[in-house]
Amino acid sequence: MGLHLNYELRLPHAATAEEVGTVLVRLRDFALTLSFKSVTEIYRPEPGLFDSRHGGLRFLASVIAKVFVDDTPPLIADIDLVRGFSVIPGNGCESAAFAFMPRADQSGKHGDWFWYSSCKTQYASVISDAHLVACHSGLVTLLDRAIDLGVSVVVRDETRYWETRDEQCLISEVHNMNRIVAELAGNLSDHDGGVNGRVHAPIFGHPRFEHLEMGQDE
Repeated sequence: MGLHLNYELRLPHAATAEEVGTVLVRLRDFALTLSFKSVTEIYRPEPGLFDSRHGGLRFLASVIAKVFVDDTPPLIADIDLVRGFSVIPGNGCESAAFAFMPRADQSGKHGDWFWYSSCKTQYASVISDAHLVACHSGLVTLLDRAIDLGVSVVVRDETRYWETRDEQCLISEVHNMNRIVAELAGNLSDHDGGVNGRVHAPIFGHPRFEHLEMGQDE
């Protein structure tokens, strides 16, 4: 539970694998100039070598391909040809993948190079509001760079920062969700955690958790 930055990336079906690779190299080079916690190497498909790890790029591609089966016309993804890299914006954030896999309809037409990713940055606020802003705005800056490189980008930002570019809006939305999550986590902990200790959530690490649980501002 929490606020996510969701995005879709597309390149034209006519783009060659080499052209897609060039976009990824330039995008990763730019990511390295940002203050991210980590940036992986670019994963590229190799004959007979599949990234089958849970959370690996090919595994993520297989999940995304299933989610978007309702495209019209239906597009079939070749997950074996996925390529891309991942970043971790900072402590408290999930990883965010920037990648592409080719898709086409049954005739081999009307396709694209596609990717979808969702990154929760909300719990960067457990460290500080400034850390939250740095992490979230860093991802937005990388998406802006993708647009500059010719990538079609669709963003659904649950903090509303993408459309407003307002840091106070970002902080306010996250503070509000932190209060909601803290109250829920506190209630679950009171009901269940005292018995078997199974309730775990990043919000418990917030230095003002007790105040948030009572609905107070941060």
